[in-house]
Amino acid sequence: FKRKSPSKGWIHEHIHVSEVVPDYEWNHAAGISLLTDKEFFGGDIEELKIARLEVKIPLLRKDFIIDEYQIIEAKSIGADAILLIAAVLSSEEIIRFTKVAHSVGLEVLMEVHNEDELKKNLNAGVDFIGVNNRDLKTFELSIETSKRLAPMIPEDVIKVSESGIESPEAIVELK
Repeated sequence: FKRKSPSKGWIHEHIHVSEVVPDYEWNHAAGISLLTDKEFFGGDIEELKIARLEVKIPLLRKDFIIDEYQIIEAKSIGADAILLIAAVLSSEEIIRFTKVAHSVGLEVLMEVHNEDELKKNLNAGVDFIGVNNRDLKTFELSIETSKRLAPMIPEDVIKVSESGIESPEAIVELK
């Protein structure tokens, strides 16, 4: 559930979360990612609370997690998982935050953008590794990033391809 992005501006400024998230569940989504960052994405933690009342499927709090408090807060507002972004956290922080998340029953999706971020954090103990197909410097999208990094992700970690998936053909290609 995304209201806006730094690259595209407002996408759905006035839509209410309860109008959207039940449709994801109804259409058999495995989980829902909800942006809670206000400044860059127009999100709000209240929307995650509302979504938790609306659906039973897992909810990912997608935000710039930089403090343990946000992890505890994520659990308290109904999240099932958090996002840790390798580009903004040290390897030590990712390991520490993953342990805190697991201690309160949250799963962890670690997002990487390149091979260096992936290799430095392969032993972080996360549940999912997401490859963001958006180049953060140019904002260009290419699913080739996911295809290149996927073989480097351990088999026991769930692989997620993020951003730039714009057709059924891309989904088939990524599978």
